Amino acid sequence: MATDIADTDMPKFRHKGLTYNSEDSEALQNALRVSSEVDMTLAYSTEKLANLEQLLLLVLACENDVEAIDFENDNVSAEFIEKAFTFDLLFAILNFELRELDGLMIDLQDLIVAALNKLSSRENYSTELFAGLVRNLHDSEDLLKRSQERLLDLKIQCFFKQNEYKHDLDMGVKGELHLATSEWEPGVLTSEKRRVLKMLELSLARELELEKKLMELKKNEEDMKLKIQLIDRVAVCMEEAAEVAWGRFLEADNEAEVLLGISKEMLGKLQVVNSNVCSSAKREEEFKSKLQYCIHELNEKETLIQKLNSSIAHLVADNAEVTGLRERVQMLEERLSRTESELMEVSVARETSQQQLRIMEGEIESLREKSYAAESRAGSAEERVTQLTDSNLELTEELDFLRGSNDSNTKKVSLLEKQLRELDIQLQHSRASSEASQEQQNMLYSAIWDMETLIDELRQKVAKAENKTESAEGRCITLSETNSELNKEIDFLRSRMELMETSLDQATLEKRSTAKDISIRTGLIMDMVMQLAMERERVQKQLAYLTMENKLLREKLQKKEQHNASIILQDNRSHDNKELLPSGLDSVDRESAKTSAVTTPGISSESFQESAMDASSDENQTLLSSSASHGTNSVLKLEAESSVETVSAKLVASAIGSPVKCKTDSNCATLPCVHGVGGAAAIRTFCFDNRCYCKTLMHDCAIVQACRQALDCYDGVPVCYLNTCVCQRHQGPAA
Repeated sequence: MATDIADTDMPKFRHKGLTYNSEDSEALQNALRVSSEVDMTLAYSTEKLANLEQLLLLVLACENDVEAIDFENDNVSAEFIEKAFTFDLLFAILNFELRELDGLMIDLQDLIVAALNKLSSRENYSTELFAGLVRNLHDSEDLLKRSQERLLDLKIQCFFKQNEYKHDLDMGVKGELHLATSEWEPGVLTSEKRRVLKMLELSLARELELEKKLMELKKNEEDMKLKIQLIDRVAVCMEEAAEVAWGRFLEADNEAEVLLGISKEMLGKLQVVNSNVCSSAKREEEFKSKLQYCIHELNEKETLIQKLNSSIAHLVADNAEVTGLRERVQMLEERLSRTESELMEVSVARETSQQQLRIMEGEIESLREKSYAAESRAGSAEERVTQLTDSNLELTEELDFLRGSNDSNTKKVSLLEKQLRELDIQLQHSRASSEASQEQQNMLYSAIWDMETLIDELRQKVAKAENKTESAEGRCITLSETNSELNKEIDFLRSRMELMETSLDQATLEKRSTAKDISIRTGLIMDMVMQLAMERERVQKQLAYLTMENKLLREKLQKKEQHNASIILQDNRSHDNKELLPSGLDSVDRESAKTSAVTTPGISSESFQESAMDASSDENQTLLSSSASHGTNSVLKLEAESSVETVSAKLVASAIGSPVKCKTDSNCATLPCVHGVGGAAAIRTFCFDNRCYCKTLMHDCAIVQACRQALDCYDGVPVCYLNTCVCQRHQGPAA
């Protein structure tokens, strides 16, 4: 049972910062075992006291029966003798049980005192454990004192009743003997001597009882001294606990200051982040302004392109490449719209980031308020510590008062010892002189009465001292409870500060992530701006090239008109000089071929264009020989078609640029078109002359119609690329 109690009570007395080794655990188990044994013996003693009280009532009833007998009428019978004998036996049994119970209580008191001494010698226990064990032992000690008082009352009652019974019995027997032996006078003296001797024996018995009572008082004084020592040690332990609590409060204050410094640093970092965000917002505004400027320039260029398209539509109405250029312009417009939508998304993301920053600022303000609340709680904790110190001072004053009362008790005990010595002297005089025995007995009775009064006063004072010690223990318990509450509040504050630190870390991580997102988006915006600038430069180059081509076309048209005018004049003059016309046309065609060769340098199909121009000039000669009017119109048409084809080829070459060399000479089908033409079909490329080309720029050959039958392709449809027949299967120029 003691081990069960120890196992159940050990978790109650755990304390932070204290560790228990094997010796301490054994000492604790021994103390708990002693407390359980004390409780069991106290229960046994209380039950036995109740039984002895009932036995005393039976003895008193027997005494009443014995007193009812009259000695004068010679009513002594066997029943009276039996009752007297049972009465004596009951008294003897009662006295024996009382003595045995008294010895048991003395042993129990010694055991309690030894356990308290052992607990007081162990200073490394926690306050809760020490207070619990000491409280249990003090409660058992109080119960023991109460049972001892009851036992003392029973002893006193038994003693006085037995003396009265013996005195009455002796008086009755002596009266009967005096009546029976009145005739024999010498026997009277012997009876009186016997009576005096019996009285002396009674006085000696009472003196022995007084000595026992004095020994009990001395034991009580020793118990009080031990209690005072325990109270002193408890006060020392409480002072140490208060010092430990004060140290923890100082540590909490230091931690609060450190956390305040960390929060200030975090606020500084947040301000830096806010400044960075503001600078990024300014950069975004600058990029937006630049984009708007670029968009404005692009709009202006779009208007110019529309004007050029209108002028080219009048010149080249049936050309498919002009439609391709229009589609490309539409694609550029779609890209511009996409860029605008992406800019809108970036602005929306920036607004969301600003909202997140506002939310973080609100959280930082809430954290500041929480830190201020923690500071206020720390101040309240300091006030509680001051209250604890005041209560400790009051306890020390009460302990001093108790020590003074103990000094007064020692003085009174010394006085009692002096009185006992005087009583011993008086008893010696009574033994020497039997004549003054009655007077000495009277003095002894008076002294006993005074002693009882003094004992009662001492008991009252001891009870007051015990009440004061109990109040001091109660205050110590309240102090320990307040200390535990303060420790709980400190733990709560620490947990709250840890939560604040984690929230601050989360805020910093979120801000870093937002800053990274902003930097990534700004990089994307910069890339888009660079792409737009490249597109703008490319469009400007195309426009410049188109203006140059328009100028060249105008010059060619003017020359052709002059040439046609000269031809018409020659036709009007005479029809006889027909042989001179082909030579003139050949010279004109050669001049036009030279101009086309000069204007289109760097094109891979230059020779093919010259042959096409020669063929067109031959056809014009045949038509002019048939009829002059139809000849002039056909020449104009053919020249316009050839000029349109050259312009379209040049436009395609300017749009494409120089083709990129093939990386592997075989994986062109997996490479994207480097010229960015064709939209979704831009992935389809093919290899020609170790160069990658886009299939969207291929078209049917408009000049050489025989390439369809000359090549054996996999689909039977050869294509023309930059006025050159190209087979997709053979990956080379057509024969």
